[in-house]
Amino acid sequence: MARRLRSRSTASESGPADTASEAAAQAEACRFLARAPRSAAEVTAYLGARGFASAAVAAALHVLRDLRYIDDAALARRRAEELLVRRGCGRIRVAHELTRRGVAASVVDAAIAAIFADRNDAELAREALRRKFGERPLVTAAARARVFRFLTARGHPAEVVSEILGIEDHAERE
Repeated sequence: MARRLRSRSTASESGPADTASEAAAQAEACRFLARAPRSAAEVTAYLGARGFASAAVAAALHVLRDLRYIDDAALARRRAEELLVRRGCGRIRVAHELTRRGVAASVVDAAIAAIFADRNDAELAREALRRKFGERPLVTAAARARVFRFLTARGHPAEVVSEILGIEDHAERE
């Protein structure tokens, strides 16, 4: 006979009575931040889902910002650099990723602009293309279409990808 596993529910453990304290919220947030860097919005959502009062969440965020455990600008710069330079993603994908994580649009724009201070879209797209497909020439239309789909799915602007591949826009010819 199979043995029944215990429920992982935390409802029977220390509940909402303990979660009202600011110290408990701060400790829970520190445990959450120990796994990976998070934005303030992610920490707020996490603590809210764990049953902490909004006042305790706000106090914990204030302390964690003072300690520089939460810094959306630094998170945006690191994540933008990782995605743009190391993973070959484009600015559209980076902006989407950071916005999804709750980083303010102005912070996202500043982080992306810092990366593009000494690089451009075409350079990063060419590097992503070289990493994925090597130095092979793209002679067939099917190969160019495959590369176009790959680069646009990675978040590179369609205009930049078309420029790299030498694809003309039909509207420009007319």
